[in-house]
Amino acid sequence: MGRFYVDRRFFQGKAAKWVSFESTAALENTKKDIYGKCVPCITNLYEQLKEGRSQIRLGQAFTCWKIVAVMDDEQQCMEVLEAFEKRFLGSRQLKGRFGSADAAKTTRVIVFNVEGEKERKRLFQEIGACAEAVNAGSTVSYHRACAELYHDLLGDWRYWKETEMVKRPELVNVLLEKIRKMLYWET
Repeated sequence: MGRFYVDRRFFQGKAAKWVSFESTAALENTKKDIYGKCVPCITNLYEQLKEGRSQIRLGQAFTCWKIVAVMDDEQQCMEVLEAFEKRFLGSRQLKGRFGSADAAKTTRVIVFNVEGEKERKRLFQEIGACAEAVNAGSTVSYHRACAELYHDLLGDWRYWKETEMVKRPELVNVLLEKIRKMLYWET
C-alpha cells in the first residue's frame, strides 16, 4: 500500500499558504512538475498574452485537471489524505496541495493535480468518497488548468477548446502583471 508524503515544513510550523503532498518520497514529482509543466504552461500563456493574441493555445492547460475538496481546516485535509491512502492509493503516483491562497478564509481546500479525463473521473469519485467520510458537508469539484490564471480570461472551462478566444481582454494587463510576479520576473 502506498502513502502520501507531506512537505516537512507543515510539521515544523513553517508552512506557507499551501502545503504540497505526493505519493513519492521527497516530493520528487512535485518539484519536477513545477519546472517541467507548470512554469512552461504559465510561460506559454504569458508569451501569448504579451504578443497580443486574441486566441490562446492552451497546450498542457487543456489536459491538466484539478480536483478540489473544500474542508473545514487543514486537519480535515490531512484526514482526507489518510482515508485516501487506506482506500484507494495503492501504487498510484498522485500529487497536490492543501491550504488557502486567502489566509482570511476559515476553510481550506485540498487540490489533487491529474492529467487526462479518465483519471480525473476516477479520482473525482474517490476523493468525493473520502471527503464525505471526513466531513459530510464538504464539497468536491473539478476544473481544467489553473483557475486563477485562465478562467476569468477565457470564461467557463467546460466550453473550452484547445485554442480559446480571450473573453475578457480588459484583464490581459492585470494578468500579465500577476504572472510576472508569480514567476519573479522583473517588471
